[in-house]
Amino acid sequence: MQNFTKHIIFTLSKLILIIGILGAFQSLNAQQVEAQLDTAKMRIGEQINYKITVDGISNQDLVVFPKAQSFVPLELVEDLPIDTSTVDQDLFRLIKSYKLTQFDSGAYTIPPQLLKINNKPYLTDSLKVLVNTVEVDTTKQNLFPIKREINVEKPFQVPSWVWWLIVTILILVLAYVLYFKYRKQKDESKRRLPPFEQAKLELETLENKGYIESRKLKAYITELTNISRRYLEEKIEVSAMEYTTGELMQALYQKRDNKQVLFKDEYLESYNSILVDADLAKFAGHRPDVITLKSYKKQILKFIKHVQSAIPQPTDAEKKNDEAFQAKLKHKRRKQKLIFGSLIVVLILVALSSVLIATKGFDYVKDSVFGNETKAMLENDWITSEYSVPSIQITTPEVLVRQNPDSLGIKAPQNLESEIFASGSLYSKLYVVLSQVNFEGKKEFELDQALDGVYKNLESKGAYNILTKTEDFKTLEGVEGIKVFGSFAIENPITQSDIKKNYQILNFGYAGNYQQLTIIYNEGDEYAETITKRIINSVEFEKPKLNAK
Repeated sequence: MQNFTKHIIFTLSKLILIIGILGAFQSLNAQQVEAQLDTAKMRIGEQINYKITVDGISNQDLVVFPKAQSFVPLELVEDLPIDTSTVDQDLFRLIKSYKLTQFDSGAYTIPPQLLKINNKPYLTDSLKVLVNTVEVDTTKQNLFPIKREINVEKPFQVPSWVWWLIVTILILVLAYVLYFKYRKQKDESKRRLPPFEQAKLELETLENKGYIESRKLKAYITELTNISRRYLEEKIEVSAMEYTTGELMQALYQKRDNKQVLFKDEYLESYNSILVDADLAKFAGHRPDVITLKSYKKQILKFIKHVQSAIPQPTDAEKKNDEAFQAKLKHKRRKQKLIFGSLIVVLILVALSSVLIATKGFDYVKDSVFGNETKAMLENDWITSEYSVPSIQITTPEVLVRQNPDSLGIKAPQNLESEIFASGSLYSKLYVVLSQVNFEGKKEFELDQALDGVYKNLESKGAYNILTKTEDFKTLEGVEGIKVFGSFAIENPITQSDIKKNYQILNFGYAGNYQQLTIIYNEGDEYAETITKRIINSVEFEKPKLNAK
């Protein structure tokens, strides 16, 4: 019986173990990864949805989805957040979506995407996408040339920076008024009473503070000596409030010895004893009686009267010096007002410049204050003229003036006829040259031969570090040519420093002739770039009897 029971227990244990292994295996295999597209065909620039679905995820699982760069050759437009839904009581479904696009037609394959579940790698299937072009039926839709821009005046509107500027100016003006009002009140308060009258008033007020009645004897003697110290500080210009008793008495004796104040020894000794007694009361706990304190008040008043009479009367020369000092002081205050007012103006200008730079940009402020030659050209009236034969019509900010023939870098017979029209110079901010060479007896002109001389032509004019690019060009009328563009540097003949230039050269082999439009301007000049585009777009040729190439 015991053996049978053991056999049953052993069998059940094995069965439980097998069920657990199968459950774990099922749970492991329950995690399924799938990639889908909402469409396999798209047009250029459209967006498609790429979706990765992961099934059988529990709360303990960690899922890491692919990064943006793994979708090449398609471009990622938007990375959408993960969408979670419940599949079972303990299992979830994760859906990660991406918006992709492509701007070139063709058949593309999105490579398998790598994602990790609990650090275990999983790969999705690769998916194919067909990107179609957008067909335009020119037989049903007529094509028209680009129309000229139309200048439309904007309605008047006060910019927001104007209000900020007004608020800033008001704050600065208010600060200016308050500052000088405070200074004026402070000066008036100083001139309100002479030092002797002020000291007498403070001595009378001291009795009304009730220090003696409330037995605040220490406060009474401290205030009493402070009144005398303030008087001395204002009357004879000694730092009485900062000095110790010994330092103050030493300064008073020094004044006496220099005959600045005709002190008598008895008054100095009496005043010294009051100061010493006050120090003992403040620092040593000495407590003087009321009768003594009242006598101190009388002695202080006598001492102040003595100082008032001991100061020598100013002589006529001293009065003149004092008048000169007052005039100098008045001039100093007027100068302070001028400096402060100038500072306010500078702050207003700085505030105005800061607001303009923040709203309009530094170039706008610089051009508005100092002016800009190319900006003035762009904003002034333009001139439309025809040049050479057959005529070439272009619109420029300044009329082109006929020039003497110059080398165009073309290997041609010596008897060729050439016409050159230009404005500006190679060192100016905008240089425009229109050239046409007539080849007699030739119906067609090989344009590629002329392009070989463009580099040499620039180099012969002193250019170096020349960068050159070429591309096909077509006027609004359909005349085909080649545009050569790039940059170079040229030495400033005055400063010997480099001037960096950009250039655009249009080359045409039209009606058996060679036409070249050269525009050179300073690098980084946005106004000159706008002028160049406008000139290039205005090129028109006279319709010849021969077919144009």
